[in-house]
Amino acid sequence: MERNYTKCHFDFDTLPWLTSPRHQLDLKGVALGLIHLPPGEGYTFTHTHRKQEEVYIIIKGGGLLLVDAKELELAPGDIVRVSPGARRALKADSQGLFVICCGGIPQGYPRNPNARYLIDDGIPDYQDIPPWYSGNQEVIKKNSLLQQRLQKRLKKKLPKK
Repeated sequence: MERNYTKCHFDFDTLPWLTSPRHQLDLKGVALGLIHLPPGEGYTFTHTHRKQEEVYIIIKGGGLLLVDAKELELAPGDIVRVSPGARRALKADSQGLFVICCGGIPQGYPRNPNARYLIDDGIPDYQDIPPWYSGNQEVIKKNSLLQQRLQKRLKKKLPKK
């Protein structure tokens, strides 16, 4: 039987400059990079992508993200989206910098231009309540309301006969 998950562990404090967990996680559709720059160090060149949009999530430290010759200051909690063709590079400040970089290529998503999420193929199961909320009547009621709202929305989208 095939597993439906892959788990691995990294010590973020001891990572090399760039770690790609692609093989450890058996990634098929999400690009992921763990970037750990020592204090004062940075990329020695910029890069672009043909199609991949990237999101940089600043976890620890600070520094700069160069995007098309504009320097953006970075602090923990910042999240920056960079278009595929933009030239980009990172540099750590005196604290160092830890960034998680995620990327993806649009393949016809979102199917609904007003979707909340880019890949709008989620299928909620409001009856399948996780064990930590098992028997919680507030959660059962909330999920029931969410299910009713979804059913109303789906009925509106059905073609008229």
